[in-house]
Amino acid sequence: MATIVFSTIALMLLSVTMTAQADGSGGGMPKANDLMEEACKNASINNPHVDPVTEEFCLRTLQSDNRSMEAKDLRELLLVVVDILRARVAATGGMVNKMLENTRKGTMPMRVLSFCDVDYESMLSILKICDAMIRDYQGGEGGLRSNELASCVDMAYDCVDECGSELVGMPVAGALVNENNELGMLVKLNTALVAPRRFLE
Repeated sequence: MATIVFSTIALMLLSVTMTAQADGSGGGMPKANDLMEEACKNASINNPHVDPVTEEFCLRTLQSDNRSMEAKDLRELLLVVVDILRARVAATGGMVNKMLENTRKGTMPMRVLSFCDVDYESMLSILKICDAMIRDYQGGEGGLRSNELASCVDMAYDCVDECGSELVGMPVAGALVNENNELGMLVKLNTALVAPRRFLE
């Protein structure tokens, strides 16, 4: 059963990726503008993770959504990237939930998928809070510091890490491992974009 369930995951994840990247993109990739290039350059330098995202990954992610071109500042650009991540997490979580429906109870795949399902739901809740914090941020006013925004976004990485640790011993789970790693890179990108001290000051 495990082999049957996970043998279909590659095609499902391909669909998830295409759907998430198409969300709000209106077709074609926009050319990176000055704001996008500056943000991605700073993100590649200021990323707090040991395995940082590259400038190329940042630009590719932003270019996957035409709303990036409409962003007037870093705040609006970050909201687009958070939305890209939320859409990707929701799509992956939905796919995992469907897989659970076809997995026999009491098995290792059921346990692993159940934990990852909870992790993705937690990520969505965290990102919803982060989105609101970014929208409400008022620079030095209001008592909210920019490093708290980065900490909020980075909390989502714990969920990715938890799911990843469960998948380590999971047979034929390579595609899901890759998707979880990709989500981790998107979280790192969000954290890196909000990391610069001058963010929204």
